[in-house]
Amino acid sequence: MSPQETNMQEYERLQYDFLARAEKMFGSKTNYRYLGLFYHNFPPRVVFCGRSLETEECSFKIFLNGKGAINDKKDGIFQLAHEVVHLLSPVELVKGNEINYLEEGMATFFSKLILEEITGDKEFFDFAIEKHEKYLKAYKLYLSLIEVDISAVKKLRESTPVIAKITSEDFKIANLKVDNDLINSLLTKFGD
Repeated sequence: MSPQETNMQEYERLQYDFLARAEKMFGSKTNYRYLGLFYHNFPPRVVFCGRSLETEECSFKIFLNGKGAINDKKDGIFQLAHEVVHLLSPVELVKGNEINYLEEGMATFFSKLILEEITGDKEFFDFAIEKHEKYLKAYKLYLSLIEVDISAVKKLRESTPVIAKITSEDFKIANLKVDNDLINSLLTKFGD
């Protein structure tokens, strides 16, 4: 088996382990159908694949950047760990349903944690993130949130399970004493 095939086989196994760990850290995933892991030549992402006419259940799949992930195990682990967080409450990306800085911060934090744990490489993250200011900002915002309460996301998701739909009211419901500027920054849509 080639190193590339070995990496792909490893990701098939790791995706479910990563998802279980993300659920433990951030709360249970929402209800949807997961179609699996695929590769393409664009940045990694979770893709909405449609909705059942009978049940209204949505389907999603993860796409990793094949060139990076297949050839470089560290890059693949980093990509996969990040995208798995988006599987906690994936949404069809339409106006008003966009991912916020909170979710991107969670995903960036989780990918750093997993990558360093599995590979021991503490420099890969810095190199990978340095040219992506928005992800670094999201990461720092998330770190500020967990300084207030390490379980903040779990508490927020008790009232609003879909991360992209969390509002400032959810912070009050969860009894989180978070500065309004931080709340507004976390809830800003990542694409804005």
